[in-house]
Amino acid sequence: MRRPALWLLLVPVVLYGLAPFVANSVEPRVLGVPFLLAWVIGATLVSPLVIWLVARLDPAYRAGAAEPLAVDDAGDPGTSASDGPEAPGAAAGGTR
Repeated sequence: MRRPALWLLLVPVVLYGLAPFVANSVEPRVLGVPFLLAWVIGATLVSPLVIWLVARLDPAYRAGAAEPLAVDDAGDPGTSASDGPEAPGAAAGGTR
């Protein structure tokens, strides 16, 4: 499945990555804060909006496809973490 909307996730990366080169100045001041700080605040406000937009445009999201999770490959659902091997030293009865 082609997912071209995921390319939009580069927008926050580019905004933060270009900050030292494009916005590395104190003047002009935006709402009383230095321009670099205003740039970073703007990038911080834009990033979640871009991520939300990508989620809405992604066909996998719209189709309701399940996301693969590492826990899905963990094994038999009838076992729990306590069924595994004991910690080293626990079998020898060594507690401190």
